[in-house]
Amino acid sequence: MSDPIAPHSGPISAYMSVQEATNLAYVRYFAKVDNAVSATFKNINAKGFTVSYKLPNEDNKNNDHEVFIEFPILLTKREEIRPVLENMATEAEIALGLPSSLSGPPPLKAIAKALQAQAADNLHTLPNNNSDSDSVEKNVFYHAEIYHQVWITFGLIALGLLNFASDEYLLRHFPSAILEFKHLIGDRIIHFLWNMAMTAHLVQGVVAYGICLRRGWYSPKNICKWTISTTLFGFASTIKLIGHAKQVAKSKTD
Repeated sequence: MSDPIAPHSGPISAYMSVQEATNLAYVRYFAKVDNAVSATFKNINAKGFTVSYKLPNEDNKNNDHEVFIEFPILLTKREEIRPVLENMATEAEIALGLPSSLSGPPPLKAIAKALQAQAADNLHTLPNNNSDSDSVEKNVFYHAEIYHQVWITFGLIALGLLNFASDEYLLRHFPSAILEFKHLIGDRIIHFLWNMAMTAHLVQGVVAYGICLRRGWYSPKNICKWTISTTLFGFASTIKLIGHAKQVAKSKTD
């Protein structure tokens, strides 16, 4: 049976490789390497992940050590990766008395590295253009690209904060420039943008549901996945849904 997590190792590992504090906590706590001074996330599969680390006075790259850290459970789908990694990070940092590395805005450097690695993951998110007709499955679900998920989620969260958070909350938890930006745009426009975004996402989710029913290809589970994904990520999921139909149509003409 193929590993369901390994195909996603590229972008996940690229993103996590920038989380230096988190990786070091993994090594010191779970691998029991108390004197590690730096660590880098290397790869991931259903059973766990590999982290390389350095010990004191080891500046040469050839001196890197590697350790495989097992997950508490065997992962079966990509959606399980993030919560498991976050829970393990929290456990390690609390045990070591370290501040949380999960707070704050998404790290732009990590996102950029994930974008660069996404191309390698594309082979696992869409059917092969050269596939025989029998290899293009109809009852499938494809996730939106990870960089679209990150940016759309970040955008909706940011817009939601501007729309619902009080000025006091924004000033207490974020740089003052955020509050100045909110006042520059104005509450009325922000509220309008929020309503437009919610309406657009809901409409796209309903349309995706209708498309799935009309095609008649998908199981109830995959219809639910397509609908929820398109409601959450909008066009990023819609292009996957449209792309799937094009792949099926192409396979019939080849």
